[in-house]
Amino acid sequence: MPMLYALRNKIEVDAFVIYTDSEIWAGAVHPVQALREYRKQTRIAAKLIVVGMISTGFSIADPTDAGMLDVVGFDAAVPAIIADFAR
Repeated sequence: MPMLYALRNKIEVDAFVIYTDSEIWAGAVHPVQALREYRKQTRIAAKLIVVGMISTGFSIADPTDAGMLDVVGFDAAVPAIIADFAR
């Protein structure tokens, strides 16, 4: 989980991008909770972009949080979308 790694290693991050096979999550902490903890401890309004390579009908990012974005699939437009959202 990149947010937990950044916390442990005191790395300041503005945006995390996770590429996934669209599994909802694995591990002890859900990505949304890890991001919230990162924000709380660092006071950085970090964003989370989750790129699901396939659709399973589930969202990993919190749709009520304006600092999180789910993307399904990948084409030539996705890098620009990620960059624009991160800005």
